[in-house]
Amino acid sequence: MKSLKVFYLILLSLLCNAFIMQAQDINVHFLIGKKQSEVIKKYGSPAHRDDSNPDMLCMFYKNKLNTMIFVSNKDGVYQSEASKTYETKNDAIKELDVCIAGSLSNGFAIDSVTASDFRLRKKGVKSDLQMIENKLSDKFEIRVKANKTED
Repeated sequence: MKSLKVFYLILLSLLCNAFIMQAQDINVHFLIGKKQSEVIKKYGSPAHRDDSNPDMLCMFYKNKLNTMIFVSNKDGVYQSEASKTYETKNDAIKELDVCIAGSLSNGFAIDSVTASDFRLRKKGVKSDLQMIENKLSDKFEIRVKANKTED
């Protein structure tokens, strides 16, 4: 009986961790102003890296469902983008809600443009968060675009 409880506890912690990691994939606006090394520490080695221009160091991450791009210079990340695909609208809305809640807890002010389009703002960071329906594939996508601002 005790081993069964331990098994369920481990299973529950793995599921919680999976949901937390899933939500973190689109929160690229949290990394604006951070060093490239912090991005690598969080997401691992990028799938592709372009260091040909020191004022525009680009890192690209891609897997089956999401894509992330970070552009930085010696001062840190100044632009980031992420997109993630979901099978159902409900899954996309859940992650959108998690992203908004996380942004609020990290000091972002949120302005809703529509029910699926949001502007997130914090001192030094401006971000757009959108949920889009792809009518051809019957899938949903969340896109985040963030830029460093001078305010």
